[in-house]
Amino acid sequence: MNETEFNKSPIKRNMLNTDKEIERAEIFMNEGKDHEAMPILNKLVETSALSLSDEILLSSLLIRVGDWENTFKIADQIYQKAQDSQDYLQSINAILNMANSVITLGDLDKSFKLLEKSEEIYSFLSKDNQANLEEIEAYKAYIKGRFSFFFGKKEDSLKYMKRSLDLRKKIGSTRDIAESLLGMSNIYRILENDFDKAFYYTNQCLKIAEEIPYQRLIASSHFNLGFIYYLKGEFEKALTHYELALSYFEKTSNLNSSLGTLNNLAALYRAQGKLDKSLELLSKCIKLSEESKNNWSKVGYNVSMVEVLLDKGDIEKAKKYSERVKQIRDIEKTPYINRDYAYTEALILKKSPRIQNRARAENLLRSLIEDENTVFEIKIEGLIHLCDLLIDELKFTGEIEIIEEIKPLINQLQILTEKSHSYWYYAETYVLKAKLALLVLNIKFARQLLTQAQNIAETYGFEPLVKKISSEHDDLLQKLTIWEELEDSDSSLSDRLVMTNVEDQIKSMIQKRRNEIPEIVEENPIMILVISEGGVPTFSKLFAENFIIEDDLISGFLKAFNTFSGELFSEGLDRASFGEFTLLMKPLSAFLVCYVFKGQSFSAQRKMKIFVENLKQNEELLEKFNEYYKNNQVIKMEDFPRLNSLITGIFMQK
Repeated sequence: MNETEFNKSPIKRNMLNTDKEIERAEIFMNEGKDHEAMPILNKLVETSALSLSDEILLSSLLIRVGDWENTFKIADQIYQKAQDSQDYLQSINAILNMANSVITLGDLDKSFKLLEKSEEIYSFLSKDNQANLEEIEAYKAYIKGRFSFFFGKKEDSLKYMKRSLDLRKKIGSTRDIAESLLGMSNIYRILENDFDKAFYYTNQCLKIAEEIPYQRLIASSHFNLGFIYYLKGEFEKALTHYELALSYFEKTSNLNSSLGTLNNLAALYRAQGKLDKSLELLSKCIKLSEESKNNWSKVGYNVSMVEVLLDKGDIEKAKKYSERVKQIRDIEKTPYINRDYAYTEALILKKSPRIQNRARAENLLRSLIEDENTVFEIKIEGLIHLCDLLIDELKFTGEIEIIEEIKPLINQLQILTEKSHSYWYYAETYVLKAKLALLVLNIKFARQLLTQAQNIAETYGFEPLVKKISSEHDDLLQKLTIWEELEDSDSSLSDRLVMTNVEDQIKSMIQKRRNEIPEIVEENPIMILVISEGGVPTFSKLFAENFIIEDDLISGFLKAFNTFSGELFSEGLDRASFGEFTLLMKPLSAFLVCYVFKGQSFSAQRKMKIFVENLKQNEELLEKFNEYYKNNQVIKMEDFPRLNSLITGIFMQK
């Protein structure tokens, strides 16, 4: 066919039409209308009248909407054509698109081979075009970062993703910068559990993605924010972001992302105790997953259904979903799914009033925990359920030695929750351990464990959990006299079980409840003191105007401070009671900052932390404290008006 004939042929007309259709799809996407571009892209994928340049553009648009299967298909076509023409630049771009696609599709072996092939082709590229080389180097680093992420290699993942981000910032490719920012967010969100950094990188990505706009990344950023807020227990914010993400995924028929978001929403509603809503979403997941070839995800949704139905007390319906897991197991015949079925079977048997069924449940749970191939999540859940069985047995039999059986399980739970970065569970495990310590009247150890639990929750920003643990500790302090009296008497185990609420704690962990936030009331400040070594006051301020300071009361405070300071440093305690007052103490250089107040300690601790941090940053004030201490002088408020305003601003503002 000569050029004149070609220009008049249907092939030429189809190619011209294809050009216009690709341009139309790109315009829709640049306007943030991915859902309108999708039908055009799907049609173009099936056409054979595509030039190499059309295929390259189509491949890039498919990546932007997250259609990984068709991205691979088109990239493979590009690679074949580029190989024939020895176009190494397009060959390597196609190879990298293919490698990027199969990571998401779950074929890491294939991705590794494609990355190796890309290195081979890279050596043939001309070194004259530095811009192209940097773009390819940045893309390779990005894919290696994703590859390492899916293998759980956080150091490698961070190294490669950071390199991709730095190179892309240097090049100035806005869309690519947003992709790398989201990659950084995922690493910090999942592998590092550093929610502050994950939050930062997600918001940076979202800001850029909204300016472009890049709709898939906008939706993915909202998904990440939903996940972060969920883990922190901020459910209303999590719900808002998840719904924004879901709206996009459903409009663009992104099945896997829709299922992931629906599943996370179901978990959120379960944590709130909205079990009917959770079941509704899980039913939708199960129905939609029938379109997927991924039996593992189908199993996951059915297992979640069993858990929520058992929370609700619907044992018969839970059995039906457990049977579905068994049916998939019989088809797949994989140990992974077999363990999932054993887990659901154990949960159902555990609900039986019959001793032999509960014994079978215990044996199944122990087998799962001891199996080195059982995933962390099932091991953790299995340990919690096993503790629950033993606490029930403890309640009914009153045999105190059962506590000795529970202790190694909790120790194992601590190890696994820390190792798997399940830090909410990790903190709650310390609370559970504290309640067991109270059952055997080891009061001081229980207080130490509650302090550790609160520190963990604060470290990871779990605000609702911090409030809950702080209230638990306050309650223990208020009842300290009662507990000390029980220590000296022949108290019954049943009384102690009631006082500890250990059953409520284990049920909360089983049902993943994160909405049980106690009401927090601000404390009434009484006094702030800075005490030097030896217990000598260097500075003091009284807050309550109608509070009369008597010499014996001051000496009593100082005696309590000296006792408490010894406990603080040697035994890891963070508060003590002194009659109707609570004392908090924090070290500051060679001094101790002491805060006396009435009421709850949650907001008091926050104020103390802010105050001490401010003092640490004020070298002039610290020098004055040292100077006055050496000269055996007491700092007067009128000498330091800035100190007075600092204290008033922190402790007196509601």
